[in-house]
Amino acid sequence: MHGVNCWLMGLSFLLGLTLTFAFAIWRVKREVPTSTPSGGAAVAAAPYGDGSARAGGGGSGPAGWTIKGNEDSMLYHGLDSPSYEATIAEVWFKDEQTAAAAGFQRWDSRREQT
Repeated sequence: MHGVNCWLMGLSFLLGLTLTFAFAIWRVKREVPTSTPSGGAAVAAAPYGDGSARAGGGGSGPAGWTIKGNEDSMLYHGLDSPSYEATIAEVWFKDEQTAAAAGFQRWDSRREQT
């Protein structure tokens, strides 16, 4: 009787091992996340209200808009700013009044206060 129990125990172990491999361990598939261009739908078109626009790739803005805004410093740069060409816009404004209404300060406003 002892020999039959050992065989049954061995058979149940092998059956359990086989079923575990068959049903529980699935083939792992490597899935690499891919980024899909969003076309700008998730980003607000006018982040600071009418007259503002989020900068495109490389800081490009709408045609005819010349006021560049820097969200880190909250300064805006017009064509008269010596840093205008070096500034990469994060947001564009259609005019200085719109930039000021959005809470941005003129690039030279800190110099005027001292």
